[in-house]
Amino acid sequence: MRFQRFGTVLLVALVTIGCASSARDGDGVAPGVVAPAAFAAWYEPEIRAFEAADEASPPAPGQVLFIGSSSIRMWGTLAEDMAPAPVLNRGFGGSKTGEVLAVFDRIVEPYAPSVIVYYCGDNDLGTESTDSRAAAAGFIEFDLRARSRWPGVRVFYIPIKPSVARWSNWAAMARANGIVREYCQETEGAEYLDTVTPMLGADGRPDPSLFLDDGLHLNEKGYEVWKGVVSGPVVEAWRRRSR
Repeated sequence: MRFQRFGTVLLVALVTIGCASSARDGDGVAPGVVAPAAFAAWYEPEIRAFEAADEASPPAPGQVLFIGSSSIRMWGTLAEDMAPAPVLNRGFGGSKTGEVLAVFDRIVEPYAPSVIVYYCGDNDLGTESTDSRAAAAGFIEFDLRARSRWPGVRVFYIPIKPSVARWSNWAAMARANGIVREYCQETEGAEYLDTVTPMLGADGRPDPSLFLDDGLHLNEKGYEVWKGVVSGPVVEAWRRRSR
C-alpha cells in the first residue's frame, strides 16, 4: 500500500491512537472486548442478536458485508438491490465509527467477506462535532484492519450523506468525506462511492424527497439513489472475487 501525500501518512499514523480512544464507549470497554453484563454497551442487544442468528445459521464465507449505522440497517431492499451478490446486513442504528471498530471481531471477522460496504461517521459528527479527521480515521482504521486480515478484500466507502436534518454541519461531513476519498485514491482495494452528488438538488442542497419525515433517514426513493451508485461496483467486485 502506497501513500502519496505526507498528510495522509500522518493521518494513518495517528489512527491507532485516535480510534483507540474513540472506540471506547462510556463503559470504558476496549475494541473487540464484550462488556460485562452490568456495564453492557447500548448496542449489545443488537450485536448479540446477530451472533445468535449466526450460530443458528452460520453465514457462508465470501459474501458482501454491509456494515455501519442505521442507514445500512434500514436498507430493507438491500438483498434484492445487490442481487445476484449474496449480502449480509450488519448495520446497527446509532453506531459511531469507534463502535463499529469495537465489534469488528464479532460481526466482521467471522464472515470472511469478499467485499465490504461501509457507512458510518454520520453519528460521529451529527450537528455539533466538527472533528472531521477523527470520523475519517475511523474508516481508515477499519479498512486497515480488514486489509490486514484479508489482503485482497474490496472495501467500499459510502460517504456521509448530505441530509436535511444535519445540513448545518455539512462542511465538517464534507471534509471527512474528502479525507477518505483521498485515502481511497491512494489505497488499492479501497473505493469511494459518490452517493453525495445525486442526493443534491439544483440548489446544491439535499433533496428533501429522498428522506423520511425526520429529514435524516432515507426513504425508498433515497435508497434507489444509493442503489444506482452502489450496486454496479459492488456486484462486479463480488463477481471478480468469486472467480
